[in-house]
Amino acid sequence: MYTTAGFFLKRLASSYQSLSIRHIGRHLLPYLGSAFILWLLLRPFGLHAIWELLRQVNGYWLSAGFGWYLLTNVCRAYRFSTLLPLRGAVNPLGLVPDMVILSFLNNVLPARTGELFFPIWLRRRHQTPIGQSLAVLFITRLFDFLAVASLFLIFTFLVHDRLTIVAQQAILATAAILLPALGLLAILPWLGQRGLLLFDWLLVKMGLAGYPFSQRLRQLEEQVVMAVVQAHQGRAYFKTFLWSLLAWLCTFAWFTCFLQALALPTPYTFVVVGATFAVLANAIPFITVGGFGAHDAGWAFGFSLLGMAWETAVITGFAVNVLTIIVSIISSGGVLLADYLRKIGQ
Repeated sequence: MYTTAGFFLKRLASSYQSLSIRHIGRHLLPYLGSAFILWLLLRPFGLHAIWELLRQVNGYWLSAGFGWYLLTNVCRAYRFSTLLPLRGAVNPLGLVPDMVILSFLNNVLPARTGELFFPIWLRRRHQTPIGQSLAVLFITRLFDFLAVASLFLIFTFLVHDRLTIVAQQAILATAAILLPALGLLAILPWLGQRGLLLFDWLLVKMGLAGYPFSQRLRQLEEQVVMAVVQAHQGRAYFKTFLWSLLAWLCTFAWFTCFLQALALPTPYTFVVVGATFAVLANAIPFITVGGFGAHDAGWAFGFSLLGMAWETAVITGFAVNVLTIIVSIISSGGVLLADYLRKIGQ
């Protein structure tokens, strides 16, 4: 009897230990993924070259980049307010702290999971339904792609004489993807309603329709579909696209300032074309943290298409990413401190 009990206790301990290892492994995987990609990229150069670049940062250009970063979040706040009707009289500028927090969450959480935690922040601050926030986030990400792709096509035309054959193929691929993205945006309400019907059918088929968690999921999906239908207006979409264009023009401006701060002046047109690949790579929910690895690889690829040496492209991509995260941490720290002081005041 004791032998049997001991056997089961050992099996239980072994199972718990294996579960703990898997749990820890899942959390470490994004960090290991980032470290591995960075090791591949930086192995030929070492960290010394990056340190030499960062320790000579020009404070004036760094401050200018910080200003463009804040202006980017102002544009994002106005865009968000176009699609998300908030309760009460909330000025769009009141959403700027929320946009700063969204950027911070995506910079510190792996695989851009900040997108999933951000609706919880909005619900706490503005009592916004989580499903509504998720829907607006998805729509804005579609507009981000449309804006970045449009700017890429415009600015590649301005520097077409400096592009390699690979870059010209990338232009054709970007133009080809734009049409499906526009089509997806046009049929979003229809897709949402069909998805709701499919979800109901699956719940009945699997015998889960009566469970509380199924009803909560159904309610969340209803909120998402309702928000998509409400936002599906020509005027709202047009304003959202304009704010997206302005936000990305400001983003590329802060990249340009950071390159100036690193004593690597680069024309704005080149920054838009080269950094587009970093933006697109960073948008993929890849298993990395802070975009390290994905952003750097995309940046190096994009700028190498413009004739920049691979070593310089890799080092500058990493350095710009570091400066962006530092600015994001400082901004979000100010937001969280202000939120804490507001609570104390209440």
